[in-house]
Amino acid sequence: MSKWKVRISLFLSYFVLAILLNTVGIVIAQVIEDYNVSRLTAGTLEAFKDLSIVVVSFMFASFVPKIGYRKILIYGLIALTVGCIIIASITQYWAAPILYMITGLSFGLMKVSVYSTVGLITKNQQEHTSFMNTLEGVFMTGSLTGPLIFSVMISLSHWNNTYWVISGLTLLSLLLMLFTDIDESEVKDEAKEENFLKMFTLLKYPMVWVFIVSAFLYVMIEQSFGTWLPTFNREIFKLSQAQSASFLSIYAGSIALSRFLAGYLSKHFSWLKIQLSYLIGAFLLTIIVLIQTIDINATANENWYQAPPLAFIFSMIGFFLGPIYPTICSIVLSKLEKAKHSSMTGLIIIFSALGGTSGSMIIGLFSHNFSVHNAFYFPLVPIALLAFMLVPYKKLSDKFGIEHHTM
Repeated sequence: MSKWKVRISLFLSYFVLAILLNTVGIVIAQVIEDYNVSRLTAGTLEAFKDLSIVVVSFMFASFVPKIGYRKILIYGLIALTVGCIIIASITQYWAAPILYMITGLSFGLMKVSVYSTVGLITKNQQEHTSFMNTLEGVFMTGSLTGPLIFSVMISLSHWNNTYWVISGLTLLSLLLMLFTDIDESEVKDEAKEENFLKMFTLLKYPMVWVFIVSAFLYVMIEQSFGTWLPTFNREIFKLSQAQSASFLSIYAGSIALSRFLAGYLSKHFSWLKIQLSYLIGAFLLTIIVLIQTIDINATANENWYQAPPLAFIFSMIGFFLGPIYPTICSIVLSKLEKAKHSSMTGLIIIFSALGGTSGSMIIGLFSHNFSVHNAFYFPLVPIALLAFMLVPYKKLSDKFGIEHHTM
């Protein structure tokens, strides 16, 4: 098994998934304009994606080792290629929900395979954490690249044609995966015993419970900022819609940058010290910006470079959040036996989805009843709670590793 070929295959697969998952907003806007569907109908595209991810992870994550990680990745890439060809060829609304249902189902199973494969190609916890941060950094890079591809294709032809480009990328990833061997012998025997209930047997470990709470809190924080930062920028800094969108790219880019940096730092420093430093930075940056923007009187302008400096600074909050998710996921996976990685990834996906939805809804509720400025004090609570949870998480994970002779 060539580990470098496997790594490149995982990177490209994850990159393509990021493009498809993070351009739903663009497609919603386009189908409303082109197909004359209501905003309510177009908004269901997000549900087609998210519900598919949760359902397939809940029902089938434990069975992925039986099928095989490589086979799942191949089947998923074939499905994505077909889905892209359908929406590129058929200029009718019904092609969009089909694509996002395929994308959700594929992502739910492919993420299980990707995370589980990481355990097979890394030797210890430090290497596992480093690779996970780099992998998630590639994912965020895909999130940045998708809107750029759409922007270019929309200016040159029609938005549907973007999917010919994406189908080319999925096909390239598929060809690479077909010529890549993944040694799954370490999990073959135990995989035969995997079943639906295996996912829930993991809940007997205190380490897993603390991880679930930590992951829930993290995604709540990230989605709070990711979903509502454009609204904050428009209402507080008086940015235009175009400016707000570009500043969201700064947010995503800062997450990607910090994850690539953490991939290096995790090889040389304690993960707990790194994560606590990032959380302290996020807490301080948030509260400083909120204090500085009390009764702010910003003037509207159309040029992004004329935006208030605080808007640039606040958009960099992603730098202090980026490495936390891949790191805490890496810790729980690297401590568990490799045959249990697929079941654990299923739990990761389910509780991450619940945390993301909760964070977005709470900020929306607070901004509706008070103001978007006051609503942004809320993320300070899960940031502080997450910092508090990481200390027992390290103690429990270290103890688990010693008792079970894992990494």
